[in-house]
Amino acid sequence: MLRQFGRERPRLGAADLGAALGIPRSSLHRLLAEMVDMGLLRRDGDGRYALDAGVLLLGHEFLASQDVVALARPVLEALSASTGWTTNLAVRQGASILYLVRCRGEGAVTENVSVGATLPAHATLMGRVLLAGLAGADVAALYEAHVFGDRGDAVPSSLQALLEQLERDRAAGCLASDGYYETGLAVVAAPVRERGDSIAAAINATRAGASAAEAVRVRAAVIEAADTISALMGGSPAAFVNSNGERAWPSTTAA
Repeated sequence: MLRQFGRERPRLGAADLGAALGIPRSSLHRLLAEMVDMGLLRRDGDGRYALDAGVLLLGHEFLASQDVVALARPVLEALSASTGWTTNLAVRQGASILYLVRCRGEGAVTENVSVGATLPAHATLMGRVLLAGLAGADVAALYEAHVFGDRGDAVPSSLQALLEQLERDRAAGCLASDGYYETGLAVVAAPVRERGDSIAAAINATRAGASAAEAVRVRAAVIEAADTISALMGGSPAAFVNSNGERAWPSTTAA
């Protein structure tokens, strides 16, 4: 529908759009109302429609996601090659995460996800990394009407439990788990920060049946990769300099 608008046709009526798209009138008006609510279209006083500022924001978000994909892919490919673990990058879409990059390692992976897949944010470590970048009030608004369900003892089953978990996550530069999303699957996740130090994306490394010693080794490599991508995005690294002037890693929150 949005492609019907352009320089030569900046404003269109519902009848024009219906004729061009072949959409039933009832469906057309429902779709137009939803797009107005989303800020993609505006309805002028004469009843005709025009593109609204939400289209510009949507384009900006798309370009930003392409930037992080282009910058992160070679770093994640190198991380997979050096560790043998499968690596991923995801961004948040509402209460879900969207996979944008996946580099398969040589080690066993049981999770069946691919680029373009979405998963519930609160039930994944990358999702928790991304949610931890939001203020508590924003998380509460996002999950106000959410039905959590039962995903196991480790996964928050209520808004209060999620808020408490995110408080712990915010104190960590890296999250690690063995079986949080899927039994037997080791995962290490870290944030990617952009200019202004907001969390733009999250990366992880995953492998089935990994030993504790191997997970510790990969944890350092994941944070190093997150640091590299963050620097390319203009953000600060996950690592910091402590009071002794030494480069130190934030603590790990395990689940």
